[in-house]
Amino acid sequence: MSIPELFESMSWGPAPEAPGKALAWLDSHGRTFGHFIDGRFIPPSQEEWFETINPATGEVLAQVARGSADDVEAAVRAARAVQQAWWAIGGHAR
Repeated sequence: MSIPELFESMSWGPAPEAPGKALAWLDSHGRTFGHFIDGRFIPPSQEEWFETINPATGEVLAQVARGSADDVEAAVRAARAVQQAWWAIGGHAR
């Protein structure tokens, strides 16, 4: 449907800022997120987590990994291992 057709019909559907899809995505991931290192989520090395809060409601959205120096080192090590290949694919592909 074109923009003029949307204005004419006013059939907008759910607001883009509606939380339903985001909350469903959080639920589908168990609302717990480790560090994304080397293409996957991994738990923090010191098993420390913190809560993210929905500022509109004050409710907890998810538990997120709290990083340590060891976690940073693992991320840097993983990034260095693939940096040359990443650079070689060029800006458009990245």
